[in-house]
Amino acid sequence: MATATPERIIIGKEALMEAREAGKQDLQNSALTLRLVDGTEQILPAHLQEVLLDTLKALADSGEVFIGKMPEELTSTVAADVLGVSRPTLMKWVQEGTIESYKVGSHARFRREDVLALKTQRARARRNAFAELRAIDTEFDELFEEES
Repeated sequence: MATATPERIIIGKEALMEAREAGKQDLQNSALTLRLVDGTEQILPAHLQEVLLDTLKALADSGEVFIGKMPEELTSTVAADVLGVSRPTLMKWVQEGTIESYKVGSHARFRREDVLALKTQRARARRNAFAELRAIDTEFDELFEEES
């Protein structure tokens, strides 16, 4: 059960266990729906589904989720945190043209949309690489299977 106040949503142990169980499912080909009081169902927009599934995954992984509004302009430290990389790596990507930045005084700033787009691109690349590795693993397993 979850309780909510304007400042916090407290997730109980049962909800956390349900999130972990749901996290074990392949949710790639699923759709989240909202059941209205009159019994009708409305499929949630794709972007909202992605946000909710990411929240569910984070909750299942770490048992906590922090939700807040991200400003349009991000510092290099915040952008690096969002991307899950070090600040020097982020600045290297700026030099390589992987992500754009602009200066405010002598400080690098990043557009929120650019940072989130790169985060999505990197997540997609990781998923594709993992799928390729699984395919290779399956292929090699078939080569070395013992015949009965």
